[in-house]
Amino acid sequence: MKAFLAVARAAAEAGAAQLAQRPDTLTPLGLDDLGAMTKSSGSDWVTDFDRRAEDAIRFVLQSYRPHDEIYGEEYGATTVAEPSGYRWSIDPLDGTTNFIRGLPHYCSSVAVQYQGRWVAAAIVAPALGRSWWATAGGGAFTSQTGRLEVGLPTDPAEPVRLSGPILERSGRLLASGFAYDPARRGFQYEQLQRLLTAGKFSDIRRTGSAALDLCMVADGTLDAYAEYGLQEYDWAAGALIAQEAGVPVRRPAWQVSDTTADWTLAGTLGIAHHELDVDPDHPVGRTQLTGSVETADGAGWIAEQLQRFPRSGDGVVIADFHVDFTANSSHVTVTATGPLDRLEILQQQLEAVRW
Repeated sequence: MKAFLAVARAAAEAGAAQLAQRPDTLTPLGLDDLGAMTKSSGSDWVTDFDRRAEDAIRFVLQSYRPHDEIYGEEYGATTVAEPSGYRWSIDPLDGTTNFIRGLPHYCSSVAVQYQGRWVAAAIVAPALGRSWWATAGGGAFTSQTGRLEVGLPTDPAEPVRLSGPILERSGRLLASGFAYDPARRGFQYEQLQRLLTAGKFSDIRRTGSAALDLCMVADGTLDAYAEYGLQEYDWAAGALIAQEAGVPVRRPAWQVSDTTADWTLAGTLGIAHHELDVDPDHPVGRTQLTGSVETADGAGWIAEQLQRFPRSGDGVVIADFHVDFTANSSHVTVTATGPLDRLEILQQQLEAVRW
């Protein structure tokens, strides 16, 4: 894990060093500064800085891990002839609009996955002088870095281990963001109103960077985070950092949000994560099903599943399903909520269950 974390941090630092070259202006950057064009809307910018940062990140990853696959925002997926099984998800500039307008909440984000498990992540925010990182089972940390010089990351201050927000404190803050598509925004507004009430939040914050929102839940600056329709590279690193800080996390079930959107959730929301549903017009959707396993040792069977699969609250996560177990005298009742297109995988993983 340490080796993957070292590569992740080096790659994120390389991307952030490119972002640190942003001109020091008192007003938002113009097209001459950026070489900018739009992607999906007038608010969704892509700039020369995005591409240069992704080039720098990819150079580090390909230098150290030439047989790993890479999935990035600007250049998409890169496959290799002899894949190692490891796949990197990178966002070279999360918070592009902030970057353009001179707001400091932007970063480079890098995470690596192996066989469906996120194993290491690093996020560097050069204008904030902050870094966050985590490994699976190794905890999450942050440190101050100071302003980055190109190609020469500064020596970090003593890192601080993260433990999430203070539970039950007053004045709770919910972080979120909104889609560029007006129809999707309408669904988001409705659901956020529901969350604000259920979670007893006092206010909402929007930094403009999903990665940094997740990091700030991990370090306790914010109390919870909920956003609908993120791409994988938006949440990959931040979700692992929040999870390793002890924060409950729900990742989207689908990698690409354009057609199959889902929630990215972190923290205590007043509603169980698996109960927050997707848009009713979702082309695949989520489903809930119930099954049972006949066994005289229900507690033992449940304990075995809790060891086999990642924990989520009182249950586990299997094939992007949230799964709960209830022991009875002669059987165990299994309740699963998750994406319909992953149902077959769930059934294969829990082959003893009769659905």
